[in-house]
Amino acid sequence: MDKKQILLVQPAETFMVNAIKDNLVKAGFRVETAKYTTSSVGNAVGDSLLIILYTDADVETHDDVFVYLKDLCLEDNRRIIIIGERVAFDFAHKFIPKEDIAFELPRPLDMQDLVEKALMVTSDEYEQQRRKCILIIDDDPTFLQMMREMLKVKYRVGMANSGAQAISWLTSNHADLILLDYDMPVLDGPKVMEMLKQESFSSDIPVMFLTGKNDRESVTSVLSLKPVDYLLKSISKPKLLSTLDKFFKSREN
Repeated sequence: MDKKQILLVQPAETFMVNAIKDNLVKAGFRVETAKYTTSSVGNAVGDSLLIILYTDADVETHDDVFVYLKDLCLEDNRRIIIIGERVAFDFAHKFIPKEDIAFELPRPLDMQDLVEKALMVTSDEYEQQRRKCILIIDDDPTFLQMMREMLKVKYRVGMANSGAQAISWLTSNHADLILLDYDMPVLDGPKVMEMLKQESFSSDIPVMFLTGKNDRESVTSVLSLKPVDYLLKSISKPKLLSTLDKFFKSREN
């Protein structure tokens, strides 16, 4: 992603839209513009790391564009700034995870504030603080929800109850880590991991096995698949968060 390139999505070319573009260019950004259609956004987005949405009263007629923007954020870790009224912010929340919306700026717009926030969102520090996404794969819905509640304080969380569902989720979403149940019916954890390693979109995602018993022998028997670790399902929340924090820090180093 290009930190200096911004996509400005606009309903029409107005004095305010032109002023936004001019101020961003003066701040050192390259600005591409697009209308509220999926084809226009798709043709213009390029390597833009940041997408700025300038909304109007017709924002609720563009649900297809917001679905498309959600996919762009999930696939490529793009960020969004929305300019508009509360109705536009609420509408965006129906489609785009709040973690992908960096800022919501109400009218009347403070132009200097917009420029400062654009600089902040495209900074290295902001990148480091972005929430990682973890996909949990487990056939037990109760355990899935429990893990989600434990993790959502620090991470974006996806859930799948089978290998097939995980593959489907990963075709349109990005994950930084997969927590995979070792013992599942039909296809167990090792078989699911084999599937994940065969797909181009998931082959490089690190996997930690989740196991209900302290059975390191079982997990080490599949070391050829190169799981990064295994966790007991009985792990406490502080221990889980600490383990994941250390893992992601080690990856950054």
